[in-house]
Amino acid sequence: MLRVSTSNMNMSSATANKPDWTPSDEPSPKDLNLLNQRVIQFTDTEDTTLDVWLQLENADLDEEAAKFLNAGLLFEHYLSQLPNDPAQRSSEQVEQLETYRRDFETALDEGRSALASAMSASASGAYTKQIKTSLGPTAIQAITLTGWFYLVFHAYTTVAAGSILAGFVYGLAAFTALFAGLTIARLFRN
Repeated sequence: MLRVSTSNMNMSSATANKPDWTPSDEPSPKDLNLLNQRVIQFTDTEDTTLDVWLQLENADLDEEAAKFLNAGLLFEHYLSQLPNDPAQRSSEQVEQLETYRRDFETALDEGRSALASAMSASASGAYTKQIKTSLGPTAIQAITLTGWFYLVFHAYTTVAAGSILAGFVYGLAAFTALFAGLTIARLFRN
């Protein structure tokens, strides 16, 4: 049987010729701290980028969203390519990083400004729609369930008192009220 080793075929050229890990390769606390700082900065930038980009997309501000996403990705991915220790970065790298940082902050300010403008333009109509789609159905459901409970309770007490026909009528009214109330609440959501 012929066996072919594929372990080195999938490795990048940067890691293929490196020896295995040894205990002396353990990073120092300073190196770990620098790495953690960069990871936190990268993650914060990525989180802000995705959050604001999604808000811009949801507000149908596609052009602003594309500009902001581009600035955020350039900044965060350039940062990930630099050495962890800022003292090891060249002056060109530091200058480029600051350019990307300024571009990101400018795009962030512009994106948030565009979102604020879009929100204020639709604020009055959105508030009315919010009341209609959230408060209206909730109130109708609460009233429906309260009325339904009242009618079911009366149906039970009427049957318990011996009047089966009146209990049936209360039960039918309870079912009708529940069906009608939940249908009206569903219509409010649409």
